[in-house]
Amino acid sequence: MKKTNQLHSQVNWGRYIRENLFAYIILGVFTVIFAYPILWSFISSFKTSAEIRQSPFSLPAVPQFVNYANAWNAAHMGDYFVNSVIVTALSMALLIILVIPTSYVLTRFRFKGRNFLKLLMMAGLFINVNYIVYPIYLMINGVSKNLLGNGLILTDNLVTVSVINAVTSVPFSIYLLSGFLTSLPKGFEEAARIDGCTNWGILFRVIIPLCMPSILTVILFQFLAYWNEYLVAQTFLISDAHRTLPVGLLSIMQEAKVATDYGRLYAGLVIVMLPVLILYIFVQKNLTKGISMGGLKG
Repeated sequence: MKKTNQLHSQVNWGRYIRENLFAYIILGVFTVIFAYPILWSFISSFKTSAEIRQSPFSLPAVPQFVNYANAWNAAHMGDYFVNSVIVTALSMALLIILVIPTSYVLTRFRFKGRNFLKLLMMAGLFINVNYIVYPIYLMINGVSKNLLGNGLILTDNLVTVSVINAVTSVPFSIYLLSGFLTSLPKGFEEAARIDGCTNWGILFRVIIPLCMPSILTVILFQFLAYWNEYLVAQTFLISDAHRTLPVGLLSIMQEAKVATDYGRLYAGLVIVMLPVLILYIFVQKNLTKGISMGGLKG
């Protein structure tokens, strides 16, 4: 019996390999393509500039941890890191405040103009912030000049960038969250309403707990977008003290005295991408699951 089971297991394993070999080869190739630049940047961040120029594919003779200290302090990456944290946190808070009640109202209530608002949100999915960032800048700069006497008060401002980030990501977030809300049975809400819950009580006590997987997906997805956002920050944040990590990284690349110090440059690159990589490693399953639960059901 044991020999029969072992033979059967070997046959199944062999069939599985034959049927999935091509898929694993493709996945392996893409893994190498995407992982190699990250690994190469990480290794280069511990090398001297001379080592990078002379032997770019070798390991460092002595790890240069000073590259990270120089990038964090001398190149002001520490200040840029704090600015990125502030912008990401503010953007996320504003987005959640806007998206959760709006999605709840659009999916659960019937009122005049509801279909128009839903159509407006769907249209927003096709508007890329890259195409409207300059008109937004001119509008805010004009308002700041006319009302406050200085255009930089509202333009060179972390809060302004956070508001723009949040507002421009509302359509996709509502689309994702509304898709999940539509699939929820209304029985939970009706039971809560019978028990005396108001609409706000139902939202906080019933809807939000039930929608937590989809809400978490919105948070994780938009975190990746806000942390890596470049164009809005580059357009609005003029002063060096307000730069975020992506803008700050480009600025040190453009400075001759820093661009020649390749070790410091790659250390700055690792500082930018490391939080995103760590987060994605831990949440990738929840991210893909939440997207399928929200988008596909919508």
